[in-house]
Amino acid sequence: MDMKIDILIVDDHPLALFGFKEMFSRETDLNIAGTATDGKTAIEMALALKPDIVILDVIMPGMDGIETARQIRSRMPQTAILMLSCDSSENNIRRIMELDVNGFISKTAGAETMIQAVRSINAGYEYYGSDTARLIERIRCSRNIQDSVFTPRELDVVLLSCQGLQYKEIADRLGIKDQTVSTIKKNIFKKLGINNSVELVLYALRNNLISL
Repeated sequence: MDMKIDILIVDDHPLALFGFKEMFSRETDLNIAGTATDGKTAIEMALALKPDIVILDVIMPGMDGIETARQIRSRMPQTAILMLSCDSSENNIRRIMELDVNGFISKTAGAETMIQAVRSINAGYEYYGSDTARLIERIRCSRNIQDSVFTPRELDVVLLSCQGLQYKEIADRLGIKDQTVSTIKKNIFKKLGINNSVELVLYALRNNLISL
């Protein structure tokens, strides 16, 4: 007899929990080992139940999903974590990727996508919804470039310059002097062997630091 995939679902919305139960109850290989509505309970249940996968909402009162995932990961490194959120912004995705979780799904995704994500993660793969796949790749590319080419401050200047901000606007955003921005930008141009902001934008597009 095939082993079922044991799942702990963590979401503070009762209707969401009900929906997950209905969704997974139809699948013979999936088993809801337990549910929790807050981070503290989720950690306790994860330690007690030792599920294969924790499906974890990012936004919860008290201890949010980010901190909950961090604690589960540190205590149970073999347990897979699938994050859920209505917020698919770049800032939110970056926060989630810092956790070294196994995947992310938008809460607007359909049942088939959710089930596919659970099975893929259980098989040892990462899973990110198609709506965020391009963003994930861009974040990873920008990290690689940042590590190999730019300092964190230089990358800030690159991204703000590509938004069309002028020296003073960049300085105001970063809390530094106009002259400092000028010096950083000159160093960036020298590193890349380019001469102006137009070439900088083209470089950023080619290397997936920005998108149109």
